[in-house]
Amino acid sequence: MEVTRRSGVTLIELLVVTVITTAVIGIAFPSLTAGLAVVRLSSTASSVASFLSSAMNQVERREQPAAIVVEPKANLLAVYTADSGDKPRETFEMPQGIAIVGDEDRRFVLYPGGVFPRIAILLKSEKGARRSIEIDPITAVPVIKDPSIK
Repeated sequence: MEVTRRSGVTLIELLVVTVITTAVIGIAFPSLTAGLAVVRLSSTASSVASFLSSAMNQVERREQPAAIVVEPKANLLAVYTADSGDKPRETFEMPQGIAIVGDEDRRFVLYPGGVFPRIAILLKSEKGARRSIEIDPITAVPVIKDPSIK
């Protein structure tokens, strides 16, 4: 009688590989999502800085005052001009998972040829990371900072 060997994977081997793969994914997933949250926060901070720079440039180019309104409860930034009336000329809504820190709305008025106000907006991610966007009143250049780093 001749014995033939079958090649293949046993059920035990398949279960071991599945358990190892699940463990690796379970260990890596939290750090991966935290990393994505930080990337999303940094990207949003850059977009907010660009939005503020754009508003300041429009004030200078059009020679019209404008108001930047920071609305933490609505989680958005808006620019109002005399031409736009009650409706904002431009808005920037924060992406999901990013929030503006604060309770009350703030308004900053920009005048052409004038000194820009010291604007500071603090953002936080759903994981608790924070970024601060500040406008230097002398240079009118936005600076993004990590408040946790001193």
